[in-house]
Amino acid sequence: KGTVTVDRLRSTPTTVPGVNLYVNKNYSLRQIKEWGARDLAYIAYTLKLKAVQIDWDYNVPNRFANVVKASRTRTPTIADLEALTTLAKFFGLRVEYRVLFAINNKDSRSGSIQPRDLGVWLDWLLSTENATLRLAQRDKVKEFVVGTEMASIDQSPLWGGFFKKAAKIYHGVLSYAQWGGRPDVGGFFSKYRVPLPVHALGVSAYPSIPLSPLATVASLTAAWKSFLTSNTPASVLRRTQIDEVGIPAVSGAYYDPWQWDGLTGPVNPTVQARWFTAACAAAHAEHMRGIY
Repeated sequence: KGTVTVDRLRSTPTTVPGVNLYVNKNYSLRQIKEWGARDLAYIAYTLKLKAVQIDWDYNVPNRFANVVKASRTRTPTIADLEALTTLAKFFGLRVEYRVLFAINNKDSRSGSIQPRDLGVWLDWLLSTENATLRLAQRDKVKEFVVGTEMASIDQSPLWGGFFKKAAKIYHGVLSYAQWGGRPDVGGFFSKYRVPLPVHALGVSAYPSIPLSPLATVASLTAAWKSFLTSNTPASVLRRTQIDEVGIPAVSGAYYDPWQWDGLTGPVNPTVQARWFTAACAAAHAEHMRGIY
């Protein structure tokens, strides 16, 4: 099923294709079970995928706060995550967990956290994640992505101590989804990359590709491969999983796939389908760990 273990990470793994299941509200357990079963069945039987990454938010009160904790309105409970994990396994899916961050319960993310004391913030994060790390260990979740796309803090050496402590609780694959960025600006896919001190690397990927809506899968795949390899050694790509990739199903989206607000124009599902096909093909060609 494309399982990647800690030992096998040191060889060339199979590229695992999967999908994100984002739980952005503290739904009731009944809703979690009902809607979770619906969505996970779609992933397994319609999309015919074998892996799911269950995502949720923790909250930071403001951008300078040293605190990160579960939100009463946004964060699913341990019982919710346990139910989703059980359902996912019922449908034969490989399960990962991924943590995102909200600022004051809002969708303000990349680059916006600047805690006054990152060491204290990381202690809070470990304390907040403790129960889910234990759940992941108990239920044999394959990977735990402890945070996502905070460019302002995800290059600090202080993460080394965090990962060592987390590894004492959860013995599976630990990683962090860094901001992918753009080759000319910064981020993981640029020459300015500063990988975190952990073997299994993760990243979000939204390359700007100036191709027309009629672009072929082959041309999109070539553009994706160029984005992945221009500044990133093959040895790094083999350790890396794309934890988040997406694009609106509208014409013109290849240029700025991260832009979901204020879109106009007719829906164009072919744009989205070709983008995902090309991204998966490029990730597979470069022997990346997975793509979600």
